[in-house]
Amino acid sequence: MYQSGSNLRTSADLDNAILFRLNVSVWQDGQIVDYGGYLESFSDYSVKINGARYFRALCEFRVR
Repeated sequence: MYQSGSNLRTSADLDNAILFRLNVSVWQDGQIVDYGGYLESFSDYSVKINGARYFRALCEFRVR
């Protein structure tokens, strides 16, 4: 399973985060942008967490 601080990089990682209801935080340029929550959905370009969308290319998603 994923440990706290693990980066979710691939679509499979994001799928698992939804399946296992992992609490995920959002980071950009080494700084936390959002303490996050549970992933709702994702596409090739964005990730939706608590109603907010974040660009996959610009952000890191880490298990809390």
